[in-house]
Amino acid sequence: MYKRHSFGQPEKTASTGLPIGVMLISVTEIAVYLIVGGEFLNDDSRAAAVYIPQVEAK
Repeated sequence: MYKRHSFGQPEKTASTGLPIGVMLISVTEIAVYLIVGGEFLNDDSRAAAVYIPQVEAK
């Protein structure tokens, strides 16, 4: 008969499909984000110009 506080044996094998799937999807999303962001930033029309102050000799 079923006992009220008998939860049975502990799990012998654990499924790793979900954690590995979540990790792979996360890595893929981060890689796509970085690649797409890099392509937007490679536009040469946004090139920064740095001007240094002119120093006069005494």
